[in-house]
Amino acid sequence: MTDARVRAVSEALSPYAWRRLTPEMVSRRALAAIDDPGRADPVPAARHDERIGVLVEFLGGCPWRSLTADAVSRQIVTALDTWRHESQWLEIELRWLSDADS
Repeated sequence: MTDARVRAVSEALSPYAWRRLTPEMVSRRALAAIDDPGRADPVPAARHDERIGVLVEFLGGCPWRSLTADAVSRQIVTALDTWRHESQWLEIELRWLSDADS
């Protein structure tokens, strides 16, 4: 079964010549689809969204232009999930350190 976020990203990218877009624009469109699934033409995420940097860095190390829209969408969702989990663990570790110092 396909994750709804993957489907939303794929649908948001497919109407465009997305392989010609910059990594930043692919990221902004993907995030808009994830944040507001089902919207016919989601407005790209704002440039200051911290997740854009995460996705741009990921896309920079991946041959994403050779992938299908579905495959790059799965990769984007996976990269976001990985970043989110790593951020959550970092917060937990920082709290442990803070509690240990108290």
